[in-house]
Amino acid sequence: MEINTITTVLITIASVGTLGTLVYMVSTVRSLKDRFETLALEMVDFHTYVDKQEVEHAREHDRFSDDVDIRFDRVHRKVGKNQEEIYRNIERVEKKLPETIRKTIGNIEFARPLDNTFNKK
Repeated sequence: MEINTITTVLITIASVGTLGTLVYMVSTVRSLKDRFETLALEMVDFHTYVDKQEVEHAREHDRFSDDVDIRFDRVHRKVGKNQEEIYRNIERVEKKLPETIRKTIGNIEFARPLDNTFNKK
């Protein structure tokens, strides 16, 4: 009977050890499962955050690009208007220049000296 008792005790010890190991493994697997689920949720949150950031940056870029286009168009129009006005002024000056030169030369030819040195001789 002693052999049966020793065998029974050894089998009981082995089964208790195996059962303890299985319980430990199950609790470890459950803990790992909970950590995995937490990490999966954090990863989803992170991807959502990154997606929102990408969308916001794309919107900001579009707004900036539109603003630059609008400002460029305004500057282009103002430069165009100023350029046209400058060309018109140049044309006016070119048309009036011969007349102005004639008047100036006429004034110089018929002008009297300011200091009257010519009359003192």
